[in-house]
Amino acid sequence: MTDHTIELDGRVVDFTLRRSARRTIGFTISRDGLTVAAPKRASEREIRRGLESKAGWILAKLDAWASRPAPRELSFQTGETLPWLGDDLTLDLRGEGVRTTVRRDSGTLIVRHDPDLAGELRQRTLGQALQRFYKREGTAFMTPRVEHYAARLDRPVRKVIVRDQKRRWGSCAPDGTIRLNWRLMGFPQALIDYVCAHEAAHLVEANHSPAYWRVVESLMPDWKPRRQRMREEADRWVAL
Repeated sequence: MTDHTIELDGRVVDFTLRRSARRTIGFTISRDGLTVAAPKRASEREIRRGLESKAGWILAKLDAWASRPAPRELSFQTGETLPWLGDDLTLDLRGEGVRTTVRRDSGTLIVRHDPDLAGELRQRTLGQALQRFYKREGTAFMTPRVEHYAARLDRPVRKVIVRDQKRRWGSCAPDGTIRLNWRLMGFPQALIDYVCAHEAAHLVEANHSPAYWRVVESLMPDWKPRRQRMREEADRWVAL
């Protein structure tokens, strides 16, 4: 993975280049900027030509991301909220005990921690504890959803891993391992199901060809509005 720069329509654009065994050049734009996925043998000239051919689309998407509000920073105070299955959980921080533990009680997230924690160490410790909570709960919640869609396609899932992913909601490896972003647990189940179906469909079609989208549609006829809604709600997330 390397960083590059190109001029598109008179504007300097930074991008990250990732090479893999894929056959075509693809572009992904997120809050982190432009990422180019290219075949291992693609020349720099081919990549730049591809970028130039998509200049208008790329610049419009970058501008759209730039206009979105940044995820709000969490200061880890009682009363703050975190997204949870389309709703909110209210933080209840309790300076008691030595170990940091997180437990959900209805609409409240109870976090017990060492009362002597302070400053950057406190932020990091509480942030890591909350991530572990979301990963644990996400694994329990989303694994059956992935397996449900995979079973409808008569395809085995090797494993479902819920982890921290900055650039994508999910991915499907050639060996049948599906990785999901723990932040998905902030979305309504209908949108989580869209991502689970999306990744399960890759067990049949590895790319995003028309054949792939037909598989998605067989699992979820209303996938298009779900995908659009997911894009609109992505900014609900706080920065952890």
